[in-house]
Amino acid sequence: MTEPFELFAFYSDQKRLIDLIDADVDGIIIDWESYGKHNRQELFDTQVNEHGLQDLKTVSLHGPKQIICRVNGPDYLNLQEIDLAIDNGATEILVPMIRSFDQAKSIIDLIKGRVHVSFMIETIEALEITSELNKLEVKRFFVGLNDLSIARGSNSLFIPFIDGTIEKLRPNITKGFGIAGLTHPDSGFPIPCQQLIKVMKQFKASYGFLRRSFYRDLNKYSIKEIIDALKAEFQKPENESAYYLNEKERSRFNQPLI
Repeated sequence: MTEPFELFAFYSDQKRLIDLIDADVDGIIIDWESYGKHNRQELFDTQVNEHGLQDLKTVSLHGPKQIICRVNGPDYLNLQEIDLAIDNGATEILVPMIRSFDQAKSIIDLIKGRVHVSFMIETIEALEITSELNKLEVKRFFVGLNDLSIARGSNSLFIPFIDGTIEKLRPNITKGFGIAGLTHPDSGFPIPCQQLIKVMKQFKASYGFLRRSFYRDLNKYSIKEIIDALKAEFQKPENESAYYLNEKERSRFNQPLI
């Protein structure tokens, strides 16, 4: 990896926030996306966060290096929500459920360069316009596997890793790129984390999220142990051939998960 791999943790509580900052996490994510999400994901094994303004204020008070605020999608987003995030410490706005270039451009115009803007790629429409989205003033992209699998009617969350979807998408993106959540390299369910790391290296991901699996594994590891282990994994010099999955590993990505 030519650039340091970044780790961003979803906010949980104040004590863990302090531990994350002490462990040198690269940033904290506050998740305000709620409108429409319950209806989309109610029959699936997903997580809908309930972060509010006070959570953002708490995170901002402790001053992590970066604060990403995931706002509501274009169908529900307004200038007031954007201003509220920026005025209370967000350094980056992450926008989900983008479906058109015009939606993306209008949001960038609302933000007016005050903070960084990033987009989730989690709709069929967004997959088809990534090369156009990449031309905008965007800091990073993240492939949202949950909503993408729902939109495609897929019964397997990780199919995009092995069916050519990410392989076709990746050359269109020159900005930051993320595709999955992580935990300790020796853990991970239903996909072992080592296999996700392989895929991330194969597709030159520049960052990853710490969320459900990460918090679940805190009963086995400390926050610092997980972050140190992940950073060590992504700093390993390896031949690119080591990044590719064998047939047994590929079969795990094809198993029904939802």
